Amino acid sequence: MNEKECMFETMKSEILAILALPPSAGYTWKGTTTDLLEVINAVVMRYELIDDTGQCYTFGRLTHDICLRLNRREPHNPRAYLAKARLRKNLRRPPLMLRYEAALHHTASPLFNQIVKK
Repeated sequence: MNEKECMFETMKSEILAILALPPSAGYTWKGTTTDLLEVINAVVMRYELIDDTGQCYTFGRLTHDICLRLNRREPHNPRAYLAKARLRKNLRRPPLMLRYEAALHHTASPLFNQIVKK
């Protein structure tokens, strides 16, 4: 498995771990909404995640469930955040995938560095 595949597998496992959190546990996302939605989209586009009822997660449903567990207000138009991310000129920050890949060299769970208990 190459480095990029490992990165996506780690993203997937972190998303699955977030889905296992109870909404009442008091966790919150301290990163940007755009970063969170970029990770959700990357996982949904690459993998078929199945919920408890046997249904395949869509981007919208996964966004809803992740926001619920991270006590984050769900955006009215999450795809607009993805469009905004694609239009970024990367002047202030490099793209999420590059930052995530770099973070993997320092920690096994980069997403969980952005999650705190209230």
